[in-house]
Amino acid sequence: MVAYAADPYLPYGSKTGTINVKNYSDKYNDQWISIIDNGISAWNNSRANVAISTKLFSNNSIEAARYDATWYGLTTQTYNTSTGYTSKFVVQVNAKTISADASDFANFAKSTVTHEFGHVFWLVDNPSTAQSSIMKYSRNRNIMTTPQTFDINNVNAKYGG
Repeated sequence: MVAYAADPYLPYGSKTGTINVKNYSDKYNDQWISIIDNGISAWNNSRANVAISTKLFSNNSIEAARYDATWYGLTTQTYNTSTGYTSKFVVQVNAKTISADASDFANFAKSTVTHEFGHVFWLVDNPSTAQSSIMKYSRNRNIMTTPQTFDINNVNAKYGG
């Protein structure tokens, strides 16, 4: 197997490629449920050695709201500094900035969700590579909505897939 290296990985992330998030279906309208479901499916249906599921009770959550901030998405992780393993994460998706900048709201939001879950799988923002990456700031969020080969290879190198 070829070893890949995001430059560098984050110093923290999920111990395994299997994560869960608190069920959000009672919290959002059908549009947001579909966007979040599709972002999760983007990873689950990739060749990455990962699985994201929803649970009634989980320390981890995903939240969509209109935040007074300039970011599209934000992932906050609580982790053990000696191991780097995440014990809890919160993914936030900013409907305000996405609405302002998207030509295809659903795709742009899905791209954001997919990108943010990449952080839970140790991937760094904006890797220095000529290859396509869901983690790049310069990606077209209206079109690129799934992990790319670069992302998948880095996640698989981390999780032995």
